[in-house]
Amino acid sequence: MESRIRNIVVVGGTTAGWLSAAYLAGIFRGAVQVTVLEAPAGEQRADTGMTGGVQALPAEMQSEFFDPLGIQESDWMRACDASFRVAARYTNWRTGGSAQWVARELPNGIPDYFYDPVGGTGTGTGTGTGTGAGTGTENSEFALPYHWAWRRSAGETLEPLDRSCFRAPPLLDAKKSPRWLDGRAALPYGWHVDEGLFTAYLRRVATGAWDVRTAQGVLRGVDRDSQGYVRAVVTTGGLRIPGGFFLDCSGARAALLAGALGEPRIADAGRLLCDSTVTLTSPADPDAGIAPYTSLTAAPDGWLWRMPLPGRTGVGRAFSTVLARPEDAGRELAVLCGLDPEAADVRHHALSSGRIRRAWVKNCVAMGSSASVVEPIGTAGTDGVLHALRQFVRHFPSAVAREAPAPRFNREAERRYEADRDHVQLHYASAPRRDSPFWRAQSARPVPAALQDLRSAYRGGFPLSGADLRSLTVLASLDTGPPLAPPVLAHLDRERAEAAKQFAWIARQQRILAETLPPASEYLARLHGK
Repeated sequence: MESRIRNIVVVGGTTAGWLSAAYLAGIFRGAVQVTVLEAPAGEQRADTGMTGGVQALPAEMQSEFFDPLGIQESDWMRACDASFRVAARYTNWRTGGSAQWVARELPNGIPDYFYDPVGGTGTGTGTGTGTGAGTGTENSEFALPYHWAWRRSAGETLEPLDRSCFRAPPLLDAKKSPRWLDGRAALPYGWHVDEGLFTAYLRRVATGAWDVRTAQGVLRGVDRDSQGYVRAVVTTGGLRIPGGFFLDCSGARAALLAGALGEPRIADAGRLLCDSTVTLTSPADPDAGIAPYTSLTAAPDGWLWRMPLPGRTGVGRAFSTVLARPEDAGRELAVLCGLDPEAADVRHHALSSGRIRRAWVKNCVAMGSSASVVEPIGTAGTDGVLHALRQFVRHFPSAVAREAPAPRFNREAERRYEADRDHVQLHYASAPRRDSPFWRAQSARPVPAALQDLRSAYRGGFPLSGADLRSLTVLASLDTGPPLAPPVLAHLDRERAEAAKQFAWIARQQRILAETLPPASEYLARLHGK
């Protein structure tokens, strides 16, 4: 019996589907034939965490996807009408009131917003000068936010955490590009892309450069052998597409795993209240520039987002239908964008947080929202797909043991989902808002032990590590209590001296970059030829 898997069938011509097809075809380079079953034109729907026509891409997209395929950043950015995403900006998460884009004032007089830059929180206090987040090298156990907490408690600074520990915040206020006009990078960043153009570009890359095959139709069922492995998928038109392995990229309905194979979905409505979104596209103000960040704005019944592109902005609202009517949420979103609510193209989407019980069943694996859905607060839409693809390739099976890696893959998929869900709930648990039924109900939701331990560790001044570090900026920015530093820092004079050098370097960099970086709109106008 042939021991190698020779062909993979991707079910769903979604963003996740074409990303998976191009990634796998590029990895295997002809050793494995990839075929995508896509719905007929006009019936295919996008598969992203944030809908509304604009998608966020993680910083790793270039190095882990486009670079191995030999694709230059400037080429795909032009093709996808892309803009920069240097950070997530959180507005009005600490002050109650109506939904509005403008930041309210905190009791200490500063505006209620903060940035969580792309690149995460570093772990050291070195003074490296690369394109990192400005938080140091690996020569220290303590991330700069802990040294910031020490300085705050000692009265050495009144600056907020983000402006002390990262170079980006003042540059983002000024809507600066993360690159100089000569193309050199100054800051780490991800991207916003036109969702339809991005999916179409992935399709061209996959079918052109890597000979990915396509088939059109709607999944009707599967042909399985005596052991339960799928031999072929069958469409409503009778087309039969055989394969050695199958990826479910059909979207949240998981047509292959949940539909044809009957794998149950595990809902998570008990933890997160938002169960719906409304989205629209807002014309850009040509005089306002292009903000190089995703805006996440708290509202009385949930939260809102804005993701700008050259010429337009994808806007949406996540909310609970128990506490707000969808038609009211749509009208209010249109008014917030200065649009006529009767004429605006407002679209409604279900948001059902949860995961499929097993992401790998027999010789089928779910990707993207086919595997899990969670509120996309502060995350990039394709980050989870890239992570799952890396895991799949690392655990790629043989034809004689196609399910052998499944237990390990499924444990990682479950861990990843729970970490993402807890990260979302951390925002609600840490935010001090209690001004509406939504915020009071969300704060009363049960908090898992892992999240309680995380918050207790932060409030006790104990250092976080590993994956928990991604929560540090949100914790420190939303928590209303005085920041506590690890007590051991009192004994580490050299550590604190090194941190002081790093803080000074960050301040110098902020001044230099503010003078030398162009506006994001200028850079993007040159890039896109507009």
